[in-house]
Amino acid sequence: MFDVNETLLDLSPLKAGIEEIFGSPAPMGEWFARLLHGSLVSNELDEYRPFGVIGVEALLMVASKHGVSLDESTAAELVSTMTALPAHPDVIPGLVRLVDAGYRTVALTNGSTPAASAQIENAGLSAYIQRVISVEEVGKFKPHPSPYEHAAEVMEVQLNQTMLVAAHDWDVAGALKAGAGAAFLERPGAAWSLPTLRPQLVVPDVEALAAALGA
Repeated sequence: MFDVNETLLDLSPLKAGIEEIFGSPAPMGEWFARLLHGSLVSNELDEYRPFGVIGVEALLMVASKHGVSLDESTAAELVSTMTALPAHPDVIPGLVRLVDAGYRTVALTNGSTPAASAQIENAGLSAYIQRVISVEEVGKFKPHPSPYEHAAEVMEVQLNQTMLVAAHDWDVAGALKAGAGAAFLERPGAAWSLPTLRPQLVVPDVEALAAALGA
C-alpha cells in the first residue's frame, strides 16, 4: 500500500509554485503541516472534507499569516498542480520489480479518488498500481485506522498481510497501530521522529524496498 505524495511523487513543481507566490519555498513545509492539521481536526470532529479543499484553506491561512495577498481561485489553481506531479526516478523501476515478483500494489492516499487517479495516470504509474484507494471511501484521513483496514478489505487480505510504504512517519505509525506492516522511505528531508512503533523496513527509495523484499 503506497502513500502517494512525496512517497511516489516528487513535490518539486508544487514547491516552485509556492516559491512564486511567497518569494521563497520555505512556506511549503508550513503549508503541508497545516494541511495535515486540517485533516486531523476533520477526523476528530467527524466532519470529512476533501483533501483538496483543506489544502486550499491551509494555503490561504499561510498566506494570511505571511501577509501575502492570495485569492481562493489562485490557491485552488496551485493545489490542483498536485495532479500533475512526476514520479521519483526510482518509483517505476521499483514497482516493476515488485509486480514482476508477484506483489500486489495499490495506492492508499488522503487525496480524493479523482485527484489521486489523475496523479497516478499523469505520473505514468497506472500499469503498476492495481487500485487507487482514497480515504474518502471511509470518510477518515490517515493515520486513522479506518483507511488501512478498508484497504485490506478491498484487497481481500488480512491487514497483517499488507505493508504500508510512506515517506511520512505519522502515516507509517498509523498503519502499524492499525495492525499492518510498514516501511519508511527516507526520502531527502524525511526523518523518523516518533519514539515508538518502529517500521519493519527503513529504505531510501522504492528500488531499495524491492530489493529488501526479495523482488
